Amino acid sequence: MSKNKIAVITGATGRIGSVFYKELLNLNYDIYILSNNQSTFRNLFKNIPKNYSKKIYRVKFNLLSNNSINKAINRIKKKNRKIDCLINCAAASNRGKFYKYNFKNLNSEFMGVFGASFYLTEKLLPLLRNSKNGKIINVGSLWGVSSPDFKTYLDLDIGPSAITSTCKAALMHYTKFLSSRESEYNLSINNLVPGWFPRKGKKERKDYINSINRKIPLKRIGKLKDLETSVRFLLSDETKYFNGQNLIVDGGYSIF
Repeated sequence: MSKNKIAVITGATGRIGSVFYKELLNLNYDIYILSNNQSTFRNLFKNIPKNYSKKIYRVKFNLLSNNSINKAINRIKKKNRKIDCLINCAAASNRGKFYKYNFKNLNSEFMGVFGASFYLTEKLLPLLRNSKNGKIINVGSLWGVSSPDFKTYLDLDIGPSAITSTCKAALMHYTKFLSSRESEYNLSINNLVPGWFPRKGKKERKDYINSINRKIPLKRIGKLKDLETSVRFLLSDETKYFNGQNLIVDGGYSIF
């Protein structure tokens, strides 16, 4: 069993998740990266300095597979008596103003955006409670705070689906619920809410970027480095009294 602090993170191979795992490395955590795609993990691993490579463990994890989630949980429990930090960053969601639902895809998106993170958290809580000052950090969305203005997306129809927005709001409330219920175990639970951090497409639509920028007081979309200070803050041992909060990093978009 490692003497270092131990973190479990989903979505570390994604854009926002990468900000978390880099900071976890800087803080000398042993990191369990729950990842479904082996190739993206390999790409991430190639960029890790050799002296850190023995601190990274990949655990196969599919948000939409009950069997995969349980195997990941059992592997972590078998190797560890405690976890110091859990970061729920992964999501599998749909896009579209009028995305058409049936029972199957509704259930899949619910699990992909909220259900799997909820289940993983509940199952790993006994290990988190064994930490002296455990942390849970959820990664939400502006669309859990506000309803999207679909005009912003022009003709692209890439806005969040109804289930995505609703489940991101559920994640925010789950953060508050946990911060109350788990207070007796000295756990701090918070929710990072990134604003507009769109991926760069093969063909950049400047009219779309301008449409976003017009609604942001700082007049620009976010860059990943804009999240670094907030991630550092949430992971710091000096923020034990920050609890049950939504930390919104959006250039002021949500003030209106």
